[in-house]
Amino acid sequence: MGQVFILLVAVGLAALVGQLGKNRKIGFGWSFALSIFLSPIIGLIITLCSKKNDVEFVDVKKED
Repeated sequence: MGQVFILLVAVGLAALVGQLGKNRKIGFGWSFALSIFLSPIIGLIITLCSKKNDVEFVDVKKED
């Protein structure tokens, strides 16, 4: 029972790291995979070192 709990916590933490990676160049999939195979802490460090995606602003001109 204890091993299942630890596995669920690890997958949950990896999913949270994946959510952080969603808005970065690394993406959700790579962040999640690195967190599962290495550890959530190592995955978090790699994800935070990844560049953020550029935000594009659209200029909307108002007509009077």
